[in-house]
Amino acid sequence: MVLFGGGMLMIRFLTIVLLGMMGLRWALAYIGLDLGLYLAVKMMRGDFWYWVPLGGNAEIISSLICRVMVKLITDFTSIVQFRHSYELGGMYWTFGFALTMGSLPVVISIYERQVGAASVVSLAWRLLYDLIPSTLVIFSVFFFNIEKEYRHTFYSTERGIDVIIKRFRESNDEEIKAWAIFESSKHWWKSIEEEVRHWVESNWSRWEEENPKWLDESMKARIPVEWIPTKEARIEEKERKKSVRKQSVVQIMIG
Repeated sequence: MVLFGGGMLMIRFLTIVLLGMMGLRWALAYIGLDLGLYLAVKMMRGDFWYWVPLGGNAEIISSLICRVMVKLITDFTSIVQFRHSYELGGMYWTFGFALTMGSLPVVISIYERQVGAASVVSLAWRLLYDLIPSTLVIFSVFFFNIEKEYRHTFYSTERGIDVIIKRFRESNDEEIKAWAIFESSKHWWKSIEEEVRHWVESNWSRWEEENPKWLDESMKARIPVEWIPTKEARIEEKERKKSVRKQSVVQIMIG
C-alpha cells in the first residue's frame, strides 16, 4: 500500500502543480471546492461531528479541524483506514479516490488550452499514462486480496453515528455499551438519549454492588448525575465528583 499511497500522492501533486501554474486561484479553488463539498455532504448526512467527546464549543472546533485534516491527508495519500465510518466513510473515500484520478486528465486538458506549453503538456500526459494505470493495478491487487467480508467497506454509506447506536443496541457486553456511548461525542447518541438513560437508571444499583472494572472514575465522570435513580446515590456521586476535582486541582498545584 506504500506504492499505492505514493501513486496517489504524485497524482494529486501533479494536478495541483498544473493548476498553480495557471494561477494560484485555480489551485485554491480546486482545493476549496473539494473541501466544501465534503463538509456539505457531512453536514447534510448529520455526520459532521467528530467522535471525540470534548463537549461544548470545543467540539465545533475539534470537529472542523479533524474533518479537514483527515480529508486533506486522504486526498494526498488515500490511506485506506480512513474509509472507516468514523472518518470519511467508505462511499466518500471511494468517491474521493475516483475524483483524484479523474481530475488529472481534466486539469491537463484545461492547462493545454489555457497555457499551451507543449513540453509541460507532453510530460504531464506521459506521467498520467504511467501513474494512473499503475496505481489502479496496485489498488486492484489489494482489493481482491483482502477478506471478502471487508470489501463492502469501500462503498458503505454507514456513519459513525450508526455504528455507535448499533453497538449499543446489539451488544450484550455492558462494557462495550458504555464505551460506545460515553467515550463518544453526545451528538452521536443524542437520538437515543432516553434509551441510554433508561439503561443507566435500570442498572446503576447493580453496578454499585458489583463494581465492574469498566465503571472506573473516568467512566463515572461521563455519566450525568441526574441519571442516577435514587436521591442518596445522586448526592453520593456529586460528592465523589467534587472530591475528585479537588484532588486534581491539588495535584496540578503541587506539580
